[in-house]
Amino acid sequence: MKETMTILSTVLRHAWAVLGEMSPWVLGGFLVAGVLSLWLNARVVREHFGRGRTGGIFKAVGLGIPLPVCSCGVIPLGASLHKHGAGRGPTAAFLMSTPQTGVDSIAVTYGLMGPLFALLRPLAALVSGVACGLAVEATEDDAAAPAAEAANGEEEEPDPWWRRVLHNGFVVLPRSVGGALVAGALVSALVMTLVPDNYLAEKVSSPLAQMILTLAFGIPVYICSTAAVPFALGLLAAGISPGAAMAFLVGGPGVSASTLLAVWRLMGLRSMLVYVTVLAVCAIGFGLLAEALVPAGWMPPGMRMVTDHAHGGAGMAWSVHARAVLLLGVVAWAKWGRRFRAG
Repeated sequence: MKETMTILSTVLRHAWAVLGEMSPWVLGGFLVAGVLSLWLNARVVREHFGRGRTGGIFKAVGLGIPLPVCSCGVIPLGASLHKHGAGRGPTAAFLMSTPQTGVDSIAVTYGLMGPLFALLRPLAALVSGVACGLAVEATEDDAAAPAAEAANGEEEEPDPWWRRVLHNGFVVLPRSVGGALVAGALVSALVMTLVPDNYLAEKVSSPLAQMILTLAFGIPVYICSTAAVPFALGLLAAGISPGAAMAFLVGGPGVSASTLLAVWRLMGLRSMLVYVTVLAVCAIGFGLLAEALVPAGWMPPGMRMVTDHAHGGAGMAWSVHARAVLLLGVVAWAKWGRRFRAG
């Protein structure tokens, strides 16, 4: 019993330290995402890539990368875009690139895994999105896209810009991804606590085999791009290679079983097979690139800081406690605060 309580205490300390370390990056990302929501909404995206083919693919990827939308949340938006006239190529490019990253996940990646991974993630989303769109266009004769629906003549009275920024950044987005962030921190802490150092590296020594393993796990499972970062941190702590972590960061958030079914329903079986093949190839390609670029003995900043904070629990810096409380407070308010607002 005492041993169980010790393990539980260590897991909670690690999870608390992870939350404290990623808090400023998550909250900063929420703020930027709220500002972006003033311009990058569904109407703007439809206008920019609802028509055309190759140009629409590049616009779809460019507009989709900063959007903080997960692989499940992107489905209705992608379906709406296709319904309003987007071709299969731009739709596939948007569905591929958007959930892999966003301004919030880029910030968290920079804070926990360093600038190299923060650069590689949006680059992977760009390359895979364009490749997927072009491949779908090349393998399918795009049927005539449905005519765009006329805009509704009614216009709602817009809220002040600052209220929309705060609502979208600190209510809508945390409500969507907050639970996954906390779960990701807990999973990361469990792996750091229970899995011996370099355990996975000893069991599966080949980096390429590790990439395939993480893809086999990540592709069917739903995980958002921000919550994937602490999860990848836990995998690194268990001895997985940096390249395999990169492959997971591309393949995990980039697709889920729900996304594949949606692509099948929207664009057909062939497009779905092209979609998942392009994602797997790009994930392994960027995994190999990360493997080549990361120096020997590299340790992600987040793992180093979490380890320092978690050991000795009571001595954890007060700022870590404050940041963790602030992040959990924002998530809790976003999820349950409307009860008080309504009351």
